[in-house]
Amino acid sequence: MKYYVYLHKKASDDEVFYVGKGIARRAWDKQGRNSFWHKVVAKHGYTVEIVADELSEDEAFAYEVDLIARHGRRDIGAGTLVNMT
Repeated sequence: MKYYVYLHKKASDDEVFYVGKGIARRAWDKQGRNSFWHKVVAKHGYTVEIVADELSEDEAFAYEVDLIARHGRRDIGAGTLVNMT
């Protein structure tokens, strides 16, 4: 299977608030998201941007980790992301 890496951005100001990897429709799926994600979406709406595709799972995971490190996690006071891991 080929994976992709995606960003969720606030529809209100285009700020990245989530980074993920997935296959099929995962980037557009609202199921399995944490409560922080749902609060942001309820307040701002969201858009999806695919930033890389046709990746192996290992490549997608490594790219996801890199983007999370670049944008920083909000729960630890280091950035804008609602990612928990």
